[in-house]
Amino acid sequence: MGQPNIIGRLKTNDKYQTIYDTVDGNDMARFKHETYAYSLEKEHTLFKSLYLYHGYSRVAKADMPTGTKYLEITFASEAEAQRWDAASEQIHNVLVEVPWVYRNFEQKWKPVAEELHRRIYAKQF
Repeated sequence: MGQPNIIGRLKTNDKYQTIYDTVDGNDMARFKHETYAYSLEKEHTLFKSLYLYHGYSRVAKADMPTGTKYLEITFASEAEAQRWDAASEQIHNVLVEVPWVYRNFEQKWKPVAEELHRRIYAKQF
């Protein structure tokens, strides 16, 4: 299936750029942490969306559509969405799952829709 990696799509020119060319440990937990940091504007502020890939196969996409108050995460399958639900967070070079920024995320974002292949959160003002 290929090595997991995390890629971003730049806001300025829509080009894809590798953020992490390898992801050790639980790739979904790592993607979850990067998505939380992205949604809180702590990391990846140059990107309009983040992607988790396994080789050339897209597993998940996190996007905050411009002009909306939503964070949308879409998955390649229902199984990948369930892996998202079950994962905590994992940061780079630390192979344990801990809710690193979840509390901050939970204070600013609330789940509003859960579909087979998608999770949607709304920003709380």
